[in-house]
Amino acid sequence: MIPIQNTRPWAKTAMKAQDFSHDWESYVTIKVKSVRAIALSGLHDFAEGDFHVPMATGFIELVGARAGALRTALQIGFSPAAELPPPGFELYESLALGTLVLPAACFGSIVQLVHSPTAHFRIGGDGRHNAIATEAPLLQSGLPSLESA
Repeated sequence: MIPIQNTRPWAKTAMKAQDFSHDWESYVTIKVKSVRAIALSGLHDFAEGDFHVPMATGFIELVGARAGALRTALQIGFSPAAELPPPGFELYESLALGTLVLPAACFGSIVQLVHSPTAHFRIGGDGRHNAIATEAPLLQSGLPSLESA
């Protein structure tokens, strides 16, 4: 008898379900899809949801590409305050949201940077390494190594 040859070599191994979920603890780089910005007087605090910026001189919201089932965004506040709130990251039911507060003097530069057609942002972890860049590879090099974390 002639042995039957398998015409489907891929069927020899069990098919495993692929996991396309993002590892938010290790940070995720997202392409900027849209930008909202507002310039403020700096005389009052600014709040957008749970994000509060003391003496806000500006606010930028970057909306990114979807990451699986989640919408992604990075909210950036600008303040002349001596002590700035720490960056943060939260996962909600349908949103992955990073926050970042920068010195007021950076507002104009960041508005220009985020309007680059290749702009990306990085969010995740505890938010300490949230960042924006004109190109995605720049965000990969800015993360600390696992040994130093």
